[in-house]
Amino acid sequence: MFEEAKHNAPAIIFVDDSDAIFESGEELGLYRYLLTMLDGLESESAGQVCVMMTALDVGHLPPALIRSGRIAPWLQMRLPEPAARTAILEQLAAGLDEVFADLDVERLVEATEGFTGADLKRLIDDGKNLYAHDIVCRMPLCAATEYFLRAVATVRDNKTRYAEAEAHGLRPLLSPEPVNPAD
Repeated sequence: MFEEAKHNAPAIIFVDDSDAIFESGEELGLYRYLLTMLDGLESESAGQVCVMMTALDVGHLPPALIRSGRIAPWLQMRLPEPAARTAILEQLAAGLDEVFADLDVERLVEATEGFTGADLKRLIDDGKNLYAHDIVCRMPLCAATEYFLRAVATVRDNKTRYAEAEAHGLRPLLSPEPVNPAD
C-alpha cells in the first residue's frame, strides 16, 4: 500500500480506528512495518504521501508511533456546544415536512447535551419515525417537539447501552464476531 501511494503520489493513506489495531499489544509485526513505512515517507521521493490516522483512544497507540515527527498535528474533535447543536438541528429541521414546522429546536438543544452530530441526525430520523408510527397506528398525534424529545431519550438510552457493552468488552451488534459452525 505504501509503495503504491509513493508511485501514485500525491496520495493519502487513511487508517481508520488505528487504536483498535494496537489495543491488544499483539500487533508487533504490523507496528514495526508501519514505523518503517512512516519513516520512509520522510524521504524526498515520498514527499507527496500523507498518512492520516484516526483514533478513539490515543492511549492505545504506541508511544514511538506518535512521537513528534511521525504523526502530527493532532486534531481533537469535541462534542458540539449548544450553538453548534442549534446550527446542526436547524439545518436538519430545515429539510423536514411542513408538519414539523413548529419544532422547538431550543428545547432539543437543552435536551441533547453530550450528543454528537451523528446522534442529532439519529434523533431527527427517529422522531420522524415515531410520528409515522402514530399515523400508521392511528394514534392521537402529539406536538412535533414531543416526538423528537422521545427520540432524544431513545438515542441517550442506546448510547448508554453501547458504552456499557464496550466497558464489558462486548462488540457492537453491527460488527459481530464470525461464527464458527464447528462450535
